[in-house]
Amino acid sequence: MMPQPPYQELLTRLLPPVSYSPDGPRLQAELASEGVALDRAQSSARQLAGAVTPLQAEALLPDWERVCGLTPPPGAPYQQRQQAVLAKLAETGGLSIPYFTRLAAGMGYKIQIAEPQPFRAGVNRAGQQLWSEDIPWVWQVTVFGSKVRPYQFRAGQSLAGERLTAFGDPRLEEMIQDLKPAHTFLYFAYQP
Repeated sequence: MMPQPPYQELLTRLLPPVSYSPDGPRLQAELASEGVALDRAQSSARQLAGAVTPLQAEALLPDWERVCGLTPPPGAPYQQRQQAVLAKLAETGGLSIPYFTRLAAGMGYKIQIAEPQPFRAGVNRAGQQLWSEDIPWVWQVTVFGSKVRPYQFRAGQSLAGERLTAFGDPRLEEMIQDLKPAHTFLYFAYQP
């Protein structure tokens, strides 16, 4: 397929051959300005057609983020923002652990979700962990291979009341928190 010539050239070809001289300076200026306007309109139409999916959204990615209810972290690269939009769109719903592990895998994370069970006579043995009665509603989410940077509490750099160590990936945690069953409490652990 041959590329389309600029609109200035196409408009020049549309002139009647005898009535107008395409070399006239005023006519050339008019054709140039009209051609540039039509070139911009076509470029904008291509961009809009590409933004039908976030795969080719380019400058319209913020609109996808707005529609999906996402706020990218400051300085987030385009690919990370695009991946977050695609992950949000892939949320078809589900409450199963495999559903959440697939969502995390789509964001580039390997996670494991454990559901601790309370101690039960006849099932558990002496020496095994006892849990509170609310433990069936807790999910332990372990994130493997995380490259999350830990922040240690430092006198003079941290504030009173802050945790001694803070780490995590808010993007992953927010996504799982938003979709988790309403009655569950999530506990995140990060493993190297």
